[in-house]
Amino acid sequence: MNKRTPIIAGLLLLFAAGAAVVVRRHCREAGAAAAVQGVRYHCPMHPSYISDKPGTCPICGMTLVPIENAAAPAGQGSKAGTAARRILYYRSPMDPKVTSPVPAKDGMGMDFVPVYADEAQASPGPGAFKVSAARRQEIGLKLGMAMERPFAVEVRAEGKVAYDPDLYRTQQEYLSAAAALKQAVASTLPGTLDRARELLAASRLRLRLAGMSDAQIDALAADGKPDESLLLPSAANGAPWLYAGVYEQDLPLVKPGQTVRATTVSLPGRTFAGKIISIDPVLDPATRSARLRARLADPEGLLRPGMYLNAVVLADRGRRLTVPSGAVMDTGTRQVVFVDLGGGYLAARRVTAGRSGGGYTEIIEGLGPGDRVVTSGNFLIDSESQLNAALSAFGGGK
Repeated sequence: MNKRTPIIAGLLLLFAAGAAVVVRRHCREAGAAAAVQGVRYHCPMHPSYISDKPGTCPICGMTLVPIENAAAPAGQGSKAGTAARRILYYRSPMDPKVTSPVPAKDGMGMDFVPVYADEAQASPGPGAFKVSAARRQEIGLKLGMAMERPFAVEVRAEGKVAYDPDLYRTQQEYLSAAAALKQAVASTLPGTLDRARELLAASRLRLRLAGMSDAQIDALAADGKPDESLLLPSAANGAPWLYAGVYEQDLPLVKPGQTVRATTVSLPGRTFAGKIISIDPVLDPATRSARLRARLADPEGLLRPGMYLNAVVLADRGRRLTVPSGAVMDTGTRQVVFVDLGGGYLAARRVTAGRSGGGYTEIIEGLGPGDRVVTSGNFLIDSESQLNAALSAFGGGK
């Protein structure tokens, strides 16, 4: 072996050790410089969580990654730049309403998140959170607008062509009581006239309870005979009766005089239009519905008593403030709409929603004309754990 070989090997080992020392010193200096320059880290799944040091996200446990371009540019050491990174306070990562002037931990041991002066100035208000353009595209977020528009609601009811012998007999009784009253006027027996009047009033009340209006009862008295179309289709003269049950929640929308359209599976493609004549004053306790009575146009005599029909009443609500129905999220205890505040920020807003129809939902309270609302992607926003933070402004949105 050459005598120079051990010497060369020793020199190489000494050179490698020196290089390692230099590399470690350079890394420490680079890390210190990065810390001085303010390198910050955030969670890739929850960008709203930001930390000044490496670690894991307290929400999902993912490793924090450096924020690109977080370090201040060289030479930006002015007083204004320093103030922009000033920590105003610390907030709970799960409930932004819970804050602290100094670093703290919540009940689950999570570190409070620092809120910087520039972040507080950038946010348009409490409860707002930012969704980047890339993330919006990724979750398919779409926007609509709250605006006043003509609004109508379809009220659907199941019914049938009337076959009502009970009402027919009640009409007969009323006409008989009316005839008896005319005879009692000429009677000399005491109390006869009073009893005839009481009998007529009782018969009239039974007709009212059966769904006939005062105008219909007066027309019955003028005609002098009961309505045979309640029994025989041939007596309907092309205008059979429709009886349909309207549920309690829909009763405020239905009124006499409105147009009703009816269809039946036995006559596909045929629609029978008519007009609502009266609505029963008493609800059926079993179905929580009231019966509407309507005359249908059936000049061909296609409908038969007892035939089942599907009825639709288009209730005009006038001009109402509405949003696309997909914008309203019903959590069971509250109704929420995500509002676009501009600059990439969204905020959850509690609303009072009314009825839905034609793809729109009426907004009674919580929005104004021109407000931009999220119509698609709402549930994905919710799944990003942003809903609880956004709703905290309402008092406990967890």
